[in-house]
Parts: sequence; C-alpha cells; structure tokens
Amino acid sequence: MTDGPDFRELVGEDLPREEEEQLRRVHDLLVAAGPPPELPPHLQEPVEPEKPRDNVSYLPRRRTGLLLGLAAAIALVSLVLGYAVGARKGFKADFSVPMHATAAGAGASATIHVGELDSAGNWPLKVEVKGLEPLPKGGFYEMYLTRGGKPVATCGTFRAVDSQSVRLNAPYKLSNYTGWVVTREGRGAHIHPIVLRTDKI
Repeated sequence: MTDGPDFRELVGEDLPREEEEQLRRVHDLLVAAGPPPELPPHLQEPVEPEKPRDNVSYLPRRRTGLLLGLAAAIALVSLVLGYAVGARKGFKADFSVPMHATAAGAGASATIHVGELDSAGNWPLKVEVKGLEPLPKGGFYEMYLTRGGKPVATCGTFRAVDSQSVRLNAPYKLSNYTGWVVTREGRGAHIHPIVLRTDKI
C-alpha cells in the first residue's frame, strides 16, 4: 500500500468495529488513488461572470406557451360573446323599402331595412333577398343608389342563395338619390342587367 496519512491518527481508537471497517476501506481506496491531478492553467484564473442578456425570458417556455394559449382563448370567447350579444340585440330599422323584380330577375324580391344613421354618416342596411338565382363562379350582385333611375353609388356586393339576409352600407346622404337597384355582375362583364329596383327611397 502507498504511503499516506496514518489511519489511526485520523479516526482514533474508539470506533465501533463495523464503522471502523467501512472507514478503513474508504481510507485505503483514497490512499491507492493518490493525490488529484494538477489544475490546468486555464482553470487557475478566475472567470468573470457572464453579462446579462437583453432578451432574457423571465418565464419558462412552458409557462409562456400556456399564457399565449390562454390569451388566444380569451380573445376567441370575447369575439363569440360580442357576436352573440350583437345577434340578440338585432338590427333596428329606421325605415324599410321594398324592391321588385325586373324582367332580368323574374321571381325575385327584396326588402331594404335601413338602420339609424351612425356618427360617421353611414346608413347600415339589412337587405332580405328572395328568389335571386345563384351565379356561376366569379359572379355576384351589387346594390346601388340611383339618380334618375341609373345606378350611381354602390352600397356593396353579395353572392346569392335562395333566401338570405345580407348586411350592406350606404355612406351617402340619401336625399341626394331617388332609389336603389341591384345589378347582376361578373368577371369582365360589359352588361350589368338590373334585377331588382325600388320605386323610391
């Protein structure tokens, strides 16, 4: 066995037999292993602590993901509740105007419900449409305010199903116009047949 510190000097004489045997085995192993190797020069110099980064994340990634998911869920619930409250509140019409079909829209009809003028000068419109034929891909209907029977100011576009209610908007002074029409439109169309019209505003 290699030279090393005397076991008896280290532990004394009054140890129980089992404890002494355990300590002796450990002592003998340490003596056999010898002293630790020299510390490498690059580890002998003190290392300065790393400077804090500007983009430190203060939340664990798992918690950040949880918070983002929670925020998205709250936003979705708010949107759904807002829609539900708006739907329950309903559309309050200030007045309504019937529309009748022309030869190009035979069998169709509509009623324009005009809401109260908002602070920005917009008249919200709810148009209940019946009997307009669905159009091929790229086709749509467009509603205009008229002057002298001719379409001059658009109120919006929509695609038709057999019976539907569409929301449009008239950001104009209605007294400057004489009525409404709905035209049939399509890609590259040069003819814009009127399918529905009113007798007056």
